[in-house]
Amino acid sequence: MKKIEDNNTLVFIVDICADKKKIKDAVKKMYDIQAKKVNTLIR
Repeated sequence: MKKIEDNNTLVFIVDICADKKKIKDAVKKMYDIQAKKVNTLIR
C-alpha cells in the first residue's frame, strides 16, 4: 500500500502475451483513466 500512496502506482498481474499498449488500453477501458506510464516485469 505504501508504494501506491507515495507514487500513485497500481500493480496488476497480466497475461505473459500482454504488451504495454494492451495493458494501457485495458486500464483505460476498465477504470476510465489514462495511464501515464506502464512498466512491466517478467517473473
